[in-house]
Amino acid sequence: MFYLHCSKQLLDRVSSGVHEPAGKGDNILGNWYAKAIFSKPQVVLFINERTLLPVLMPLAPALNLVERFPQYLFKILLSQGVSESFMQQELDHLDKVVYCKSTNRSIIGILNMFTYHLEGYQSMHYADDCYSLSMMMADTPCGPLYKSTITPGNALREFALSGQIH
Repeated sequence: MFYLHCSKQLLDRVSSGVHEPAGKGDNILGNWYAKAIFSKPQVVLFINERTLLPVLMPLAPALNLVERFPQYLFKILLSQGVSESFMQQELDHLDKVVYCKSTNRSIIGILNMFTYHLEGYQSMHYADDCYSLSMMMADTPCGPLYKSTITPGNALREFALSGQIH
């Protein structure tokens, strides 16, 4: 089980209206945040609360968004070079989701920053390639990581190796 903190617009599309209080899930990486981006095509940006790792995927169909999320996450984790056991432990706990309202203002700021960067990346040659866009964002320096790993990709790899981010 994992907690997915959604923007209001996304929450209205994917959940039945019952929102539970935030907690701690069973997955290794912890809580995820998600925001719908109504560009062409419409996409959803997931951000991991601990590592700031971005995962971008198509929004449609919104009703099975959470069922599709593990396959997109798997591809990003595989490309980032984390161990197979780490990937398996994370993916095993993504079978059940608890929807919550977004509460961490810092992560909301990161979502907004990545949304801004996404517009620039899409204007280049990666317009419809969610995987390439996710990988570009994973290599983007993030303010909260400046004194440690600098990028979400580095934060993920360090966390996968040592269980913490320095």
